[in-house]
Amino acid sequence: MTGPRVAGIRLERSGRVYFVSVSDVGLAVGDQVAVEVGGRVGFGRVVIAPGQVLMCEVGEPQGKVIRS
Repeated sequence: MTGPRVAGIRLERSGRVYFVSVSDVGLAVGDQVAVEVGGRVGFGRVVIAPGQVLMCEVGEPQGKVIRS
């Protein structure tokens, strides 16, 4: 059984990284995405691709990708 796919998204140039769930969208580092985090929609950039995230170190996703 595999867990949810998760990517690291940064909403601001030097802001924190949010780990968000990703559907079957193919994302790479540098892609721009719209995300929903904490009930708000924002635009950010992928800084950690889904294949680079270890779920045991992240925990539950903090939001989800709405559009890439």
